[in-house]
Amino acid sequence: MKTAIMYGGGNIGRGFIGKVFADSGYEVCFLDIMQDIIDAMNARGQYTVRIVSNEGEQDTVVRPVRAVNSLTEQAIDEIVNCEIMATAVGVNVLPKIAPVIAKGVIARMACNDRPLDIILCENQLGADALMRGWIYENLTDAQKAWADKNLGLVEASIGRMVPPLTPEMRQKDNLLICVEPYCELPVDRDAFRGPIPDLVGLIPYSPFEFYIKRKLFLHNGGHALCAYLGYVKGYEYIWQAIADPEIYEAAKASMMTSAAALVKKFGEGVRENVESNVSDLLFRFQNKALGDTVARVGADPVRKLRRNDRIVGAALFAIEQGVDPAPIVRGILAALRFDRAGDATAPQIQQALREHGIEGVMTQYMGLTPGEPLYDMIRAAYAQ
Repeated sequence: MKTAIMYGGGNIGRGFIGKVFADSGYEVCFLDIMQDIIDAMNARGQYTVRIVSNEGEQDTVVRPVRAVNSLTEQAIDEIVNCEIMATAVGVNVLPKIAPVIAKGVIARMACNDRPLDIILCENQLGADALMRGWIYENLTDAQKAWADKNLGLVEASIGRMVPPLTPEMRQKDNLLICVEPYCELPVDRDAFRGPIPDLVGLIPYSPFEFYIKRKLFLHNGGHALCAYLGYVKGYEYIWQAIADPEIYEAAKASMMTSAAALVKKFGEGVRENVESNVSDLLFRFQNKALGDTVARVGADPVRKLRRNDRIVGAALFAIEQGVDPAPIVRGILAALRFDRAGDATAPQIQQALREHGIEGVMTQYMGLTPGEPLYDMIRAAYAQ
């Protein structure tokens, strides 16, 4: 049986990509360091994915699966012998797993010389270039030359929403994952080094920049705006926020602004795609069964307000394409009011606002400089 490696046994790894691999006829080998997850997978050889919506829920079993500790030599052997691989570990963890993948690449080069394609499920602009750089830090010039031709680092756009489980659900089954029905997997067609695999839901697309920006600015940006406006109004769940007519219209306006910019950039041929995506997302945000919270979606505003991320990045992209970013700026202002005490980074923003004002926050956290149109727009809107 063909083997697929899923590096990362978390929400996306189990709830989306691992299931895609299994549904496509692969044995799935998870690489992880969480020993309880590893032991449970190896003991059962399967796990449950619960697909939830406002219409009900359905449990599906994912098998055959097994797991290997990624810090062991066996992990290297798995990389050598697999047919396809994916990562879903989070951007901050990618540099930590790069040396392990590099060792696998070196061993693969020596043992079977087959190309290796790795689908990067990290929702990060330029994840392929970043990952190649980290891997190449561990390769010789000859090994880099081999990897240039045989190592495919394939960006993916991860649109499936996978909220965290309650502690009670985790205690009952530590492998259970709840997901929404949506399961499309757009990937960068041009990045593959071997044959493009026949995976359920796979959408190879070129130029992939379109899908990366669509996901980041429409989905992530719209989701974040719902969370921040919802927080300001005191809502606990995303479905409550999007049910508020004012927030619904604000989210729609922001997303349609990004949609207009995408059409300007990629042409009229994508208009139907992006506009239907906006409608689909506004519907999916209403999924009560996901139990997705404002606190989770709005978490870590330091990251979400970065220049190249979902809100500020969307506004800059709109300006670049000649589209007025005013609806997106409203989301930026709402993010600045996210002062949740238990959040990892929200207090940093609030302290910076008190000590350095909006100018300091824009410079330090948004990467904006005086004289940029967006800098001036945010400052004016904040003053009001």
